[in-house]
Amino acid sequence: MILQIACCMSLLLVMGLPQGGRAEVSRQRLTIFAEAGRMECYHQAVAATENIILEYQVIHGGQGEAHINFNLMDPQRRLLVTDHKQGKAKHKLVSNETGIYKLCFDNTISSFNQKIVVFNLEIVAANHEELERQLLIKDMNTDYHFERTYTHLDDYLNKISVNIMRSRQSQDYIRTHEAKDRKLAESNFTLVNNWSCAQFIAMIIVGMLQVFMLRSIFNTDGRFYKFWKKFQLIY
Repeated sequence: MILQIACCMSLLLVMGLPQGGRAEVSRQRLTIFAEAGRMECYHQAVAATENIILEYQVIHGGQGEAHINFNLMDPQRRLLVTDHKQGKAKHKLVSNETGIYKLCFDNTISSFNQKIVVFNLEIVAANHEELERQLLIKDMNTDYHFERTYTHLDDYLNKISVNIMRSRQSQDYIRTHEAKDRKLAESNFTLVNNWSCAQFIAMIIVGMLQVFMLRSIFNTDGRFYKFWKKFQLIY
């Protein structure tokens, strides 16, 4: 299901420009097909001073090498990141202006091979942790138990966050290898079918040729019979 959704060629990741003081983290994970000789581009709204965290990996390179070109451009379409023939990479940078940033996976380096790419994109406010802390303090009572309660709660939340992140990484790893194995199985299935058809056609042609040769040998008026007699006389 993930791979079917990823096949959409004109997917737009614009979620609206963030408002100031927002503590949420925008996370996107996609598995895409980069067709041979084409460039797949995606767009994301980012506010100034926000952190952009991007990680991608080519999990299948067809019959060629598993690499691809990658470009990240700011709202003025100036290049911020350029990767050439990379199998995987991770980038973290701070946006300098508010606008629509453009991410492009360029497979024009390949004339025949389709690439499958998995990428994660996170947009995090520069003061994300401080904003979360301020929101939490605002929602809690300010009695004398506050500091102790907040400390214990913060520890529990950190442990939960770490466990959730580990679980998500394990699931992402499983999904990535599942997509890779499925592509390999489909490729092998197509190869076996084509090879079987070729052998079947070859058997039919050889059988017909044998029948023709036998009939020609016993047909005294045929050209092949006369050729066979001349061949026997020579040797």
